[in-house]
Amino acid sequence: MRPPGFHAGPYGLRHQEAIVSHLYSPGATLSRRRLLTGLGGALVGSALLTACGSDDADSGSNDGRTTIRLAGIPASALAAFKLALQEGAFEEAGLDIRYEEYAESAAVYTAYRAGQVDGGLGGIPSTANLVATGVDRKVVFALQRTTNGILVRADSGIQSLADLKGRKLGLFGSAIGSSTNQFFALCREYHGFNPTTDCEVQYGAPNLMAELLGQGDVDMALVIDPAGAPEVASGRYRSLGDLGVLLEEASGLQTFTAGWDFASDFIENNQEAVQAFIDVNLRYQTRFNNDQSLWDAALRELYDIDDQAVLDVIWNSQRGRLVEQWGDAEKQQAAQLLTFLSENGEPEFLPTVPDGLFA
Repeated sequence: MRPPGFHAGPYGLRHQEAIVSHLYSPGATLSRRRLLTGLGGALVGSALLTACGSDDADSGSNDGRTTIRLAGIPASALAAFKLALQEGAFEEAGLDIRYEEYAESAAVYTAYRAGQVDGGLGGIPSTANLVATGVDRKVVFALQRTTNGILVRADSGIQSLADLKGRKLGLFGSAIGSSTNQFFALCREYHGFNPTTDCEVQYGAPNLMAELLGQGDVDMALVIDPAGAPEVASGRYRSLGDLGVLLEEASGLQTFTAGWDFASDFIENNQEAVQAFIDVNLRYQTRFNNDQSLWDAALRELYDIDDQAVLDVIWNSQRGRLVEQWGDAEKQQAAQLLTFLSENGEPEFLPTVPDGLFA
């Protein structure tokens, strides 16, 4: 039985329906239904997916493991992390992971400010924006290089990014979003137009943007997998390219954007635990990076996707994009992207790049 409000389609919840609650409890085997709710669709607004049964999880013993409270958003790139949860890899590393999923990044950042979580997944540029405004966070490693589909309807006649000038654009996130500002910078620097003045821009969750594209309410949707993947597979939508790939090709930068970050005090007081968290994730990300069978199996569980054509669409955008190592060279590359976005993104997005952002 699917949870209340679950959309029977292949990528999640209807944005107008109730949010499903869930928690990944330590020591639990994740059932197929819990995995499905674990990556349910993103919703408009900043409401969070609150923990179901969290009283039991909080009252139980962690058997001496270090408890880490984490927040994330629905994204197929978390398949490796969730397989590590399912297989007990974090427990074996001495960690008690308490993971909650939020509708979108804005709710994760609200949880940061409220001190509700120790670490979370978000855009590194957006984290830099938070740090610049006084929120205490440090990035410990990157999950992946950007994988955002730039989708249009197949019958739209739009052939390139330059054709988007004067159009209605649906961008997931907000004006301070990492992906949003990469898109702004790409268009301004390399395609001759400014989306915020030359276009009509609408923000929202990825699934909503994909839905609005089909309804004709927007002419382009910037999304994260699996939003829009079924329509691409069916031929209804067409991709103008992956935002990360296009930006890397144009600029020569590495688009390290999605990353895990923690409160500074937590890192200082739990250095071994944080390093163990990093090591487990990088190991699983390396496993996933070039193995479509792992992606396919995980996405069948997480999203109930049985159509191989849809799985192939996601694989083609995700292959090789997960981060396998994280050191000084990668931190420097991520910092270079921040400088580029500071110069070419929204003026108020990142006026300066904060020092000490990377742990």
